[in-house]
Amino acid sequence: MRVGLRVVLTAFLCIAAQSRTVIISGATGGTGSAVYLALKAQGVTVRGLVRNVTKARHRLGCNACDESEGIFVGDITKAESLAAAMAGADSLLIATGPAYHCKIPSVYIGCKYYPGADPKTIQWEGVKNQVSAFAGSHGPTMSNRHVILLSNDLTTVPDNFLDKIDNGHGTFYALNGEAFTMASGVPFTIIKPNGLNDGDAGEKEIIIAHDDQGWTSTDLNTAFIRRSDVARLLTYAALNPEKVRGLRFDVTSKFIGGTPTTDVSKLFEAAAYPWDPRGPKAVIV
Repeated sequence: MRVGLRVVLTAFLCIAAQSRTVIISGATGGTGSAVYLALKAQGVTVRGLVRNVTKARHRLGCNACDESEGIFVGDITKAESLAAAMAGADSLLIATGPAYHCKIPSVYIGCKYYPGADPKTIQWEGVKNQVSAFAGSHGPTMSNRHVILLSNDLTTVPDNFLDKIDNGHGTFYALNGEAFTMASGVPFTIIKPNGLNDGDAGEKEIIIAHDDQGWTSTDLNTAFIRRSDVARLLTYAALNPEKVRGLRFDVTSKFIGGTPTTDVSKLFEAAAYPWDPRGPKAVIV
């Protein structure tokens, strides 16, 4: 009987998730576009918040690439441009991030942020603008909304190498964006990967931790996680808000060795603290 009830409940939650409207900011980026396409393929009503319609047509496969197809043009540095995309939405998935270029990328030498793409502008002011516009819009009750924020790790380590890039204080401003999100009153999920790279999903063992204690920044075997794997986590979070609300955790993957992670739901269970009934040791009836 309990197994049957679980199956029915799971099916109900899946249908409920598909009925939600999810906004994805940074929808034309490598991670954001993967989440957009994955959710759309599962029947979710998805809105892409973009700045460049031409890029949206290439990355997201839209035709008119306007609001009739769920494509909204907006600038996260200008709060007034976000209202249309936010109106009536259930979830906001923030996949925007700062961007820089380096003379020698492999060792972070000569790195400069692109104009307007620095951490203060994107991870602090931009996140604040997005969460404020979402929370202040007409839509579901606050308890039924959900913000999923893609941030980064090393936020417990002052003056780390990411902070030193172009003196941009990247993790400092990321932490401020996280704090504003958590204090906004909107249910949240914050996923904090370390370095991102490319490659197919599902080929690496994914590891989660808290407070920069799961690995060291000098451990080359856990130096990166694939964008495609991060997209899997974000997609799951968007589809299962009731299972992931209130979680905030670091994530990376093993470069060599380990067992490929196929079921990302287990990662969210592991991300729960021991006192959280959603944790892996909890008995759910």
